[in-house]
Amino acid sequence: MMSETSLVAVVVGLTDGHRERMAEVVAALESAGLTVQRRLATLGQITGYVSRDRLADLESVTGVAYVEPSGDYRAW
Repeated sequence: MMSETSLVAVVVGLTDGHRERMAEVVAALESAGLTVQRRLATLGQITGYVSRDRLADLESVTGVAYVEPSGDYRAW
C-alpha cells in the first residue's frame, strides 16, 4: 500500500505540436504511470497523480513540455 507522500498531483503541459494529439500523449502518460484526472485541451494541460519515483518517466514522454507538482496531494 502506498503512503500519503508516495503520490504527487501534477500538471503536465504539452508542446504546441502535440496539443491536437492529446489522446496519444495521454495514453503514453498513462503507460508511464500517470492516473489522469482531467484533460484541459484548451490549455494543453493534463492533471493527475503519479508516484514520485515515476516523475522522470512522465518528463520523457514525447510531446510533454513540462511536469510540475500541482500542490494538491492525495492519499489513496
